[in-house]
Amino acid sequence: MASSQTLTTLFIFSLVSFAYAASGPPKLPKPKAIHLPIRKNQTTLQYYTTFESGNPEEANIIDALIDLGSPSVWYDCTSYVSSSYKRASCGSSRCKNARGSSCIDCNKTLRPGCSKKDTCGVLTYVPYLVYYTDQVLSEDTMRVYSTDGAYVWFSYYIKKFQFSCALTVEGLPGDHAKGLAGFANINISLPSQISSSLKLANKFALCLPSSSESGLGDIFIGGGPYYMLPSIEDQSLSLVTTPLVVNPIATNPYFADEEPSLEYFINVKYIEIHGKRVAFSPSLLSIDKNGVGGTKITTMEPYTTLHSSIYNSLVKEFTKEASMNKIKKVKAVAPFVECFDSRTVPNTITGPAVPNIDLVLEGSTVRMRLYGANSMVKAKKNVICLAFFDGGISPTTSIVLGGHQLENYILEFDLTASKLGLSSSLLLQNTSCSHSRVY
Repeated sequence: MASSQTLTTLFIFSLVSFAYAASGPPKLPKPKAIHLPIRKNQTTLQYYTTFESGNPEEANIIDALIDLGSPSVWYDCTSYVSSSYKRASCGSSRCKNARGSSCIDCNKTLRPGCSKKDTCGVLTYVPYLVYYTDQVLSEDTMRVYSTDGAYVWFSYYIKKFQFSCALTVEGLPGDHAKGLAGFANINISLPSQISSSLKLANKFALCLPSSSESGLGDIFIGGGPYYMLPSIEDQSLSLVTTPLVVNPIATNPYFADEEPSLEYFINVKYIEIHGKRVAFSPSLLSIDKNGVGGTKITTMEPYTTLHSSIYNSLVKEFTKEASMNKIKKVKAVAPFVECFDSRTVPNTITGPAVPNIDLVLEGSTVRMRLYGANSMVKAKKNVICLAFFDGGISPTTSIVLGGHQLENYILEFDLTASKLGLSSSLLLQNTSCSHSRVY
């Protein structure tokens, strides 16, 4: 049953809508922030957002994979229909802005994604197949919704939203994905285009859900407040911050080797397990002149991957602490290596009561504490496993923070101040990143 607060809010919204209808076309208030939902696919363990693109009267519903490291937005145009669709010409300012790579044409039936010659082609990276495809640079109207941090309110139309148009979609996981939404630190990414069009602060926040069964996760574009009901606390007021670090060499194959990376890196100073520092060479946590080392945040990897020396030391210390707590080790369940009998582990509000793993970050007393819900995964009945992978002895990036470790935290990427805001685990407040916000 809806709460009295929710019913009151909806009633007031109805009165406002009626008043607007009675007085003619409404002049909408300037939005302070925009909200997009996040859904998790429990089979592929990937995260998706959904939005509308095209003429408002014939909008196309786009389910797009969320990729923090990709620069642009692209989606399948095989069934895309819109009278407001336009393609970009070769040599145009929009083509140059999107790093147009070629002039392309199409000899098939003309439609979105298949245009005459002198059309701007852009190289688009397909992450799971690790290859590039030439796609038509396009633009159309995008519909988004404002938020006050708790509820979703008015819809706004962003004209000339830029994306590239694919005629086939291969290599995207999930049943409904029609494309990819890039969130990299560049002006053609999804959040940057929305912020620029609506004159919002150049920041966005993610709240990744561990499941979509009880509600969807959140993307906030433009800043807080962030309310995670039933908690009435504005989470934006309690975020701790750490600098975003620029890797001088791109690690995403989309970019040329001489370009700095547009992905998101942070400085992990050291790692603690139950208050004890994990032993490994500190040099692994620095990014060298070749772009090797450091810590990257990604939504594309389901679990965190560590350099072998970091992984081995973490496993050794974690297993030692678990044994002291009488947590019984059991046979590994692939693809995981370190597994335990869940019947020997008490359950708490933050998941299995295993030793905490702290990522100590740059900044005064800034740390990301991983409780059992983020450090462990249920592998089968009565078995939980440590949700980290060995990345080998020579990975490009020493620590790649994956989705499972980021779930039920708020991560705010402030691109103007170049810093990451981080909440504590929302589970501590008896809430999460799974919500039912009204659209």
